[in-house]
Amino acid sequence: MILDTQNRFTGAVAGAGQSIAAVVSDVISIDVVDTQGVPNPNQNVDKGIGEPVTLAVYTRAAVTSGGAATVQFILQSDDNVGFASPREFPLTAALALAALTANTLQYRGALPQGIERFIRVVARIAVATTTGGSMEAFVAKDLADTRNYASGFVVA
Repeated sequence: MILDTQNRFTGAVAGAGQSIAAVVSDVISIDVVDTQGVPNPNQNVDKGIGEPVTLAVYTRAAVTSGGAATVQFILQSDDNVGFASPREFPLTAALALAALTANTLQYRGALPQGIERFIRVVARIAVATTTGGSMEAFVAKDLADTRNYASGFVVA
């Protein structure tokens, strides 16, 4: 699997996540992916042309909460980078803390049909505030079936 930093939603460092510690609200991914690239007014862009790609969402650090917080991962798309009127594509149901453990794949699948030009990932925090945890989200071709673990040694 090759990770392209331009197809990442949560920063440029693979394996490092974006914090989703927040009050009850939406945590919006750091980055937005432009599915069109350089616009060509003479060409109608069909996002289904080419080879399939996979959207992956991981929890990198376990999500913690003083209450019974839930997190739902959602893909949003819009025709403008400001997301003035985003369309939502739920990726998961509202997940309880027990499912939001470290280095866990929460969603893996093709991009939904009907997405608009710009896409981003949202972690929707509900019920209670989260006090810790992070997510990593990206689009890749040929997603590897691997599991990342913390290193067991120190480099001096």
